[in-house]
Amino acid sequence: MIPSSDLVEAGSCFEQKFMPVITTGEWRVAVLRQCGKVYPHCIQQVERHNETDEVFILTVGKADMIIVEEKNGQLIPFVNPMELNVAYNVKRSVWHHVVLSEDAHIFLFEKADTTTENSDYMTLDDGIQDKIREKISI
Repeated sequence: MIPSSDLVEAGSCFEQKFMPVITTGEWRVAVLRQCGKVYPHCIQQVERHNETDEVFILTVGKADMIIVEEKNGQLIPFVNPMELNVAYNVKRSVWHHVVLSEDAHIFLFEKADTTTENSDYMTLDDGIQDKIREKISI
């Protein structure tokens, strides 16, 4: 039995979507499950948060983390399979995305005030999308 919410707050989401489940002070905990933009074949854009790092922890299923580095005017994509129960901290202002298997469940931690107003989104050209798809392990 969980004590009263004055002592412990519980949050969960088992729907196929992104959903914040707990906000405490400056931080938000969210759940990400497979939905539209995180299907492996749907990689079209990456995002970056300008005011926060973002931590990802895969607890079930499979997922690949995509990082896109800007170097000398070029975009260099990296695709890495995520290990279960390992925390991955994507630093502030780093282009990133994840793709998930159908059963994947990821916890995310970021500043509570992270919004589209303090984040950027970049649509990737077809060549970069193809390079990423070739490396996806799911």
